Amino acid sequence: MTLSKTNRFLMLIFFSVYCFIYPSSLFLLMTDRVPAGTEWMASLMLVLEGLVAMAWVMLNYGPWRGFTAALAVLSGAFAVETIGVKTGFPFGQYEYTDVLSPKLLVVPVGIMFAWLMMILSSFFTARYIVHRLWPRRGLGAIILLSAALTCSSDLLMEPVAVHIQGYWTWLENGSYYGVPISNFVAWGVTSLLLALVLTGLIGQETREANKSTRLNFMFIPIALYMMNLLMFAAINLTHNNLLAGMIGIAALVACGLALLRARQIELNLTIKHKELKENV
Repeated sequence: MTLSKTNRFLMLIFFSVYCFIYPSSLFLLMTDRVPAGTEWMASLMLVLEGLVAMAWVMLNYGPWRGFTAALAVLSGAFAVETIGVKTGFPFGQYEYTDVLSPKLLVVPVGIMFAWLMMILSSFFTARYIVHRLWPRRGLGAIILLSAALTCSSDLLMEPVAVHIQGYWTWLENGSYYGVPISNFVAWGVTSLLLALVLTGLIGQETREANKSTRLNFMFIPIALYMMNLLMFAAINLTHNNLLAGMIGIAALVACGLALLRARQIELNLTIKHKELKENV
């Protein structure tokens, strides 16, 4: 079995396991029925979704270039989280509890892989939408939309991670469920920088509307992003975090409609391209 086939096999295995665990995890989190002593499952889910994203980018951009890109995002996430925990910059003063383990120094390994999944899934979801809805737009539009998608997810994640799951605690009081606004500003800036690093390592794509059809299993990063959004929106709604829940519904609807429109444009382009080939 070639390296590419092995990578594809592992990616599909990781993604299948994640999809298998996802419904039960969502139900248990929504209903507060997570069995005692199974907190390690949270770290497993975070690492698993990160591995799916890593395997996907390695499949589409080659094992070494893809791995280098994933490693750069992991390293960037580790660096900014380590600085954040030790100094309070740039997110604000916070500290991790012992719920997520193991840790690499002061940063839970699961958090690093969560960053990897979020940066990759947001970036390629944004790329898919921009190349179809706004084909004349370039890299700047993709990176800005990618950062917006990442921040939208963090708006939903913070109330769940802090007040429901207890993954970390804020040592200063903020205006959004106790979370300081500096956290979201830092998320936006960090996601912009990591998206730029990612682009530099994998190479900038052309602005053709049908370009990203050449990427294999394009549904995977989109599915990872939407499943993550759905999970946090649902958990917030079932725990009366109505503001976060409504933001989640709005994000799901907006992103879902954009993806449906992008898919429709892609199918129309495919049909036109096929008709042109038949007429030649």
